[in-house]
Amino acid sequence: MILDVSRGHIKVKIGSRIATVGGEMFFPGNDKLGFVVYSDTINFWDPPDHAIRIFPAGKQLILDDIRADFAKGGHTLDIE
Repeated sequence: MILDVSRGHIKVKIGSRIATVGGEMFFPGNDKLGFVVYSDTINFWDPPDHAIRIFPAGKQLILDDIRADFAKGGHTLDIE
């Protein structure tokens, strides 16, 4: 579940943990939101779980969650 979207990050809650994913917001021109997610910024969970590494399966869960939320709203998502 997306908790927060800013110009430079998306904050996502997966289970009881939160991850902040870096990226950049853009506006595709159709009155919708666009966002480029930098998948290489997904490494560790946010505090208090900041010592726990996010492994590839967890990274995929995070990206799938963001993708699903963006699709519901008709927004554009690019993953780099």
